[in-house]
Amino acid sequence: MHKTRILIAMLLALALAAATPALAEEGAKPKFKEFHSIVDYAFVAKHAKMPKPKDVMIIDSRPYKPTFVAGYIPTAVSIPTSQFEKMTDQLPANKAATLIFYCGGFDCPLSHKAAFMAEALGYTNVHVYAAGYPDWKKKAPYHSIGVETVMEMMTKGEKYILVDARPAKLFLEGSIPSSISIPEREFADKRGMLPVGKDEVSLVYYCGGYDCVLSHKSAIKARALGYKNVLVAEAGYPAWQKLYGSAGGVAVKAGEAEGAIDLEQFKAILKDKPESIMLIDVRDREEFAVSHFPTAVNMTVDMVEKQAAQMPVDKPIVFVCATGARSGEAYYLLKDLRPEIKDVYYLEATIKFGDNNSYEITPNK
Repeated sequence: MHKTRILIAMLLALALAAATPALAEEGAKPKFKEFHSIVDYAFVAKHAKMPKPKDVMIIDSRPYKPTFVAGYIPTAVSIPTSQFEKMTDQLPANKAATLIFYCGGFDCPLSHKAAFMAEALGYTNVHVYAAGYPDWKKKAPYHSIGVETVMEMMTKGEKYILVDARPAKLFLEGSIPSSISIPEREFADKRGMLPVGKDEVSLVYYCGGYDCVLSHKSAIKARALGYKNVLVAEAGYPAWQKLYGSAGGVAVKAGEAEGAIDLEQFKAILKDKPESIMLIDVRDREEFAVSHFPTAVNMTVDMVEKQAAQMPVDKPIVFVCATGARSGEAYYLLKDLRPEIKDVYYLEATIKFGDNNSYEITPNK
């Protein structure tokens, strides 16, 4: 009996010893002050989409290099906590805007610290995605990378397929080296260009910059086909051209490209005689609903193709979008379908729409 009691006591001691680390880990708290509003993946996923929701900013608190460019949540902006006070001008003017900070996971204090700093500035709708980028990368259909990482993949000889989601005409004018052209609108027809193996090669999509939805839409379609490692280089060809130059083609000024309306003339028309042109916004319905030129009608590229025969020709037609990519595609499509129409143009520029249908137009370089 005595030996039995000793044996039981030893087993209990061993069980308690084994359980102690687990209990300690479960009850462990970060060694920093946690922010009071913590959100999960589902909350972030509702906001990390294109077109970007109004009055929402997702902020990556990690260093820009080498961390942010290596991988981040789509649509996020980089405001490292160490540089926060110097970069407050990048925060929304609206203090009621939704701010979501994140960094490297539960043990990372950067997002919490930045959230407190934002709250001190008067922002009233601040949250922290405590699980951070590791959780996003595990659960999300795709994530984003900087063009610097694309260059690194090239120099290291990694296995990847770089896909330009812009219209083929823009691809031919200039593209990132090693990329292939699969316009988002032609994804279904050209998916045979994608690799057979869906686990071995990274698919990297890009288009016309941060305001261009084509690469994001293509990435989602690729995931639906079963590709596992899908990435988006959000900064796109404009950022690549700025950092590393172009491959093929020549950079054109607004108004000098075939079919492009002169930017200053376009601005003058909007100001003085907006009704003198048929202004067609070819962005998606959701983008158009957020903000648009007051006299514009919404007609996606697919709709232009279907309604080309009925397109009125009593006034000049001007296509617009966010970056010039989709509007250029609509221009060439209509020219092919209705070659007799001579007075048709598109705007080769980047347009940022604001509140109350306000806008800022910047020529593409």
